[in-house]
Amino acid sequence: MDDLKIKFDGQTHQIEANTLINSLLHFTSIVQEINIELKTEKKIDIKINALPEGSFLVHFTLEAQTIIEQAIKIFSSPISSATANIIAEVGFVYGIYRFLGGKPIKSKKITGNQVTIENEKGDTIITNNITINIFENKNIQKALSNEFSTLDNDPNVSGFEILDSNDKPIVQIPRAEFGDLASGIDDVVSENEKIIYKIAMLNIVRLSFDKGQKWEFYYDGNKITAKINDVDFLVKIDSGESFSKGDSLEVELEILQEFDQTVNTYINRSYKINKIIRHIPRPPQGNLDFPKEK
Repeated sequence: MDDLKIKFDGQTHQIEANTLINSLLHFTSIVQEINIELKTEKKIDIKINALPEGSFLVHFTLEAQTIIEQAIKIFSSPISSATANIIAEVGFVYGIYRFLGGKPIKSKKITGNQVTIENEKGDTIITNNITINIFENKNIQKALSNEFSTLDNDPNVSGFEILDSNDKPIVQIPRAEFGDLASGIDDVVSENEKIIYKIAMLNIVRLSFDKGQKWEFYYDGNKITAKINDVDFLVKIDSGESFSKGDSLEVELEILQEFDQTVNTYINRSYKINKIIRHIPRPPQGNLDFPKEK
């Protein structure tokens, strides 16, 4: 059994429930994808403990149920446990993502089991084939982007840390870097197209409960249309949950961009909503009381 902790720095021992829940979901997704890449099966127990003041600590316990020999053999140390390997890879993945600033790898040189990667600034670090294959998992990269987008949207979180069982920092990321890390590594669709992912707040303009039809929203002051692909959300609609114009939806937004040579930049072409994180009804409008004439 091995322990891993993540710490949300801030000026209070409290944290927004939405920030905590979504951050844990994305973090757990990263751990699960690493499990898959290492070909192991794990049961993950999560214990949450608030620190007295100045941060919020989430204590993860990784408990092995079965360990496949292949996952052990790929590591040189025979005494290295599978859960310890998972924890190490978690640190490597976050470290590489921070090193790249949320941007794609500029160049990659493979020498045997060693991989030298270069970021946009021209800096280089050395890792190995296993770690780089794990990092290039698109599900992991998307979860990393979504996690830092969630943290960036909460002004009360001033930093993010990953600690080992002895409270020794594995990764420390200040709030100043959240914005870049939230931008995510783009999926290249074609020579002139790419897909980016955002945690976005949308305001409903027009609803459509017909399956496959698009809803209309305001996003960053611009009117857009987007199809909702979240099955759980559609179930909520069928069960009678009420939605109306002016309500807000916090979502995982997928944006298809096309490069426009005339202005030398990427232009948003279409939108999809892959997940509804939360529904925020518009506040009730009160009546205005005018003074009565005497």
